[in-house]
Amino acid sequence: MGQSVRIAIIVGLLVVAAGLALAALRHAEQYPSTDDAYVDADIVGIVAQVGGPIVNLPLKDNSSVRAGDLLFEIDPRPFRIKTDQARAELDRTGLNVTALTDAVSSAEAGVRYAEAALRLAETQWSRVEPLSKIGAIPFQDYDKAQAAVDGARAARDNAEAALAQARANLGEADDNNPEVRAAVAKLEQADLELSYATLVAPVNGNVTDLDLSLGSYASVGQPLLSLVNTDSWRIIAYFKETQLDRIRPGQPATVFLPAYRGERFEGSVQGIGWGVEQQEGDGQRGPSGVPAVTPTVDWVRMAQRFPVRITIADIDPAHPLRKGMRASVRIDTTNPESR
Repeated sequence: MGQSVRIAIIVGLLVVAAGLALAALRHAEQYPSTDDAYVDADIVGIVAQVGGPIVNLPLKDNSSVRAGDLLFEIDPRPFRIKTDQARAELDRTGLNVTALTDAVSSAEAGVRYAEAALRLAETQWSRVEPLSKIGAIPFQDYDKAQAAVDGARAARDNAEAALAQARANLGEADDNNPEVRAAVAKLEQADLELSYATLVAPVNGNVTDLDLSLGSYASVGQPLLSLVNTDSWRIIAYFKETQLDRIRPGQPATVFLPAYRGERFEGSVQGIGWGVEQQEGDGQRGPSGVPAVTPTVDWVRMAQRFPVRITIADIDPAHPLRKGMRASVRIDTTNPESR
């Protein structure tokens, strides 16, 4: 083989290698990928809002529940007693208000009677006064008529004062009555505490970190278990800042999990993080409230990594996800429908 032939072969190989390198670079630009990713989900902490012993516990750690399923029940008897007491107090308050309302009605009738008596006395006085001026009646009749008017006016004033007092004692006659409102509020509080004795799952999830047993005492504010929200699965993938210019929300993404070799999960880009902290603790919130990402090499100016959130389209029950699983992600930036 001549030297010219060898040179031509070498040149040809270099051209092919350059073409392959350019194709690989183009593919990497169109389909950016990362192995720095993990499975994430919302964690819902379950704490006791009332204290008491656990009397019903159908749960087992690491089991699955649906929203509305019973998690556990705290002894409801003390709270039922409080509810019954509050309801009895409301009934008693209602009876008191009814009695006070009747007192107001009676006082109003007294005012009407006093006003009628005053009108009668004034009518009689209007007849007696002209006759007294011409001496047609004895002075005693004149004095009696005048005293009757004064007495009727005093009786009317007393009746109005009694009505004012009865109305003050009653306050509002309907549901705006302050004592009724206080009794209703006390009953609502008792009902609320009774409802807190029965804890149900707020979301579909997987039980983890179960820290109670039948008969154990639940204290107010004590964390008792956590639920991994199975409706919130997502992938947090860290991409270099040099890759972000082509990534857009809505672009399709393919996820690979080392736990399930050969399987692929389809998803889409939900959003790109707007900031990271320059300190240790990947993914944890830093002082300014954004995720902290540790630089990989301190002595080289490396591209920063930003979290890209990937939503999973369909979860395969045969391949359950677990929070914290490692993942690899590839994004298709050629999709024209991304936004």
